[in-house]
Amino acid sequence: MLRNQFFIESGDAQLFRSVLNEVLNGFMVDDFNAAIGLERSELERLLKYLSRLPDDSEVELTLVEMRAFHNALRETLDELGIEEFHTRTGFEFEEGERVFKKLDYLLNESK
Repeated sequence: MLRNQFFIESGDAQLFRSVLNEVLNGFMVDDFNAAIGLERSELERLLKYLSRLPDDSEVELTLVEMRAFHNALRETLDELGIEEFHTRTGFEFEEGERVFKKLDYLLNESK
């Protein structure tokens, strides 16, 4: 069953904002569109939208946005590693991995 909409819990939404900020402003992502799955301008638009929401908001994402977040989180985990992930995102590396695995599962289930 193909799912077209996903919901991100409020805690994960804060991680989402931090990760998007990192891939947009924190480090260089080679071949951005291919690695993330969205154009930089679309990701910037999504980050601005998310930044205006209250911290406790549940966020609804399209399949394309969910894949982009999944890819951005993968890039951020790989680039920052255990040492820098918490410092730069405010979240433990293990939490990032947990969310990544959850997204991986949801995206595979949506096929």
